[in-house]
Amino acid sequence: MSIEVHEIQRRFRYNGILLPDVPGLEPREVRDLYSAQYPELVSAEIEPGEVRDGVQEFSFRKAVGTKGATHRKDNRLAALSAQVEAQVGGEVGGAEGKLTGPMGRKAVMQCAQAWSAFAHRTHAGRAQDRDTSRIVPPSETLAPLP
Repeated sequence: MSIEVHEIQRRFRYNGILLPDVPGLEPREVRDLYSAQYPELVSAEIEPGEVRDGVQEFSFRKAVGTKGATHRKDNRLAALSAQVEAQVGGEVGGAEGKLTGPMGRKAVMQCAQAWSAFAHRTHAGRAQDRDTSRIVPPSETLAPLP
């Protein structure tokens, strides 16, 4: 019994059009070559068919879908959803729980008081004498940096 070797011919189809084979190129490279003529082939999937009578047919299928759509829930989205549900349900946590610690520090409170005093002094003067673009806070109202 002898083994015979036959060359398999390739055919490429896209949208009902038979595209000629380019010898020496992989199916992916053939797709990239024809994408100059058919731009939608850039993101097309290559589906190899069965070999029948020495011919294998490859089909290019356009990738169809919504840009950016995903079927899985992102971790960040799940965390945000949990925070919103906790706030709606009246549970403690969320953004308020994260800000409570830093806002209670002495240095943060001093800075907040200094800026509050500066704002009150700035707005206490007469409106026509005040040039808001040149307001400089007096140094005694600023708290030392932490």
